[in-house]
Amino acid sequence: MDLSLEDVPGQDIVTKTVVASEPRTPRSIAVVENPVSVLRIGILGASSIAPSAIVEPAARRTDVEVVAVAARRPGAARSFAERWRIPRAEGSYEAVLDDPAIDVVYVSLAASDHARWTIAALEAGKDVLCEKPASPSAQEALEMVGAAERAGRLLVEAFHYRWHPLFARVREIVSADSFGSIESMTSAVIGRRPFVGGSVLHDPALGGGVLRHSGCYAVHWMRLLAAGEPRVTGFAQQKGPLGADASSVLDLTFPGDARGRITSSFERDRTDDDPPDLVVESATSRIDVRGLISPHHGHSVRLEREGAASESFTVGGRTSYDHQLDALVAARADPGAAALFARDLVAQAAVLGAAYARSA
Repeated sequence: MDLSLEDVPGQDIVTKTVVASEPRTPRSIAVVENPVSVLRIGILGASSIAPSAIVEPAARRTDVEVVAVAARRPGAARSFAERWRIPRAEGSYEAVLDDPAIDVVYVSLAASDHARWTIAALEAGKDVLCEKPASPSAQEALEMVGAAERAGRLLVEAFHYRWHPLFARVREIVSADSFGSIESMTSAVIGRRPFVGGSVLHDPALGGGVLRHSGCYAVHWMRLLAAGEPRVTGFAQQKGPLGADASSVLDLTFPGDARGRITSSFERDRTDDDPPDLVVESATSRIDVRGLISPHHGHSVRLEREGAASESFTVGGRTSYDHQLDALVAARADPGAAALFARDLVAQAAVLGAAYARSA
């Protein structure tokens, strides 16, 4: 399946060829047999999220192993490998990509480097789990999924929350006839992240910005719940010292005129006056969800429906990262998964790109 910019958001798929911005030399890919069926993962980037996101979930399984980590900062890969008992530490990303024994690459770099190294990993014959935001623009996202299609590999953006049973339950409730048609959704993704010069969160040259790194969760879950792609109808931001948005409010309109509003901030902590992570309302129903991003750290759901008693509940499960790894393993055996993930990645990038374009 080929995608073009005409395909997103909210358009039918039209077959067109995706052309990368620069020609790349095809690699000669060696295939190594894996008789014990252990999925071998290499990490690009000794990041703070990598242990929770991939190292610890892999350690809880017998069929997945993290075998290498690469970082360009001197000593970073070695320190990370020693701390997390990873067999190999590399000082270059190419060393991981060139290893034919590695099946999957987890890209955990600055957002500005995601496309380059994701494409390189795909061209090396690896499936890729790329941290969010996978791409800041639809065009770059198209290049990434184009590379995945040409290589016949899987590319997944790491929105781990979606795989926890909590989100499956919320989606089931909201999509039921008894809930009614969605009229509005609001989200607040707020948490203080003090400014640090050169931080991947705060430097726009590195793909920083609170909408890209925090508000993107809300963009993603609203898109999935609405089952349609939105138009960006407003984007207001307060910029930090380097020009990346430190606080923002994003307004969206979905098919059927459902409205979405997302408040994001690195500048303050959440208060009691802030809405929950997610509120979805119809003419007759309302659901409030707290702790949706990482339900394993604690969450709650309150559901109100006309003519029924209100309900409050939680949903059991492991960490959202464990469920994400389950999904990744399953997707590698599902012939239809790659196209679904490609659509989602491009559509998500299109919304983020449209938001920032309004304030360019």
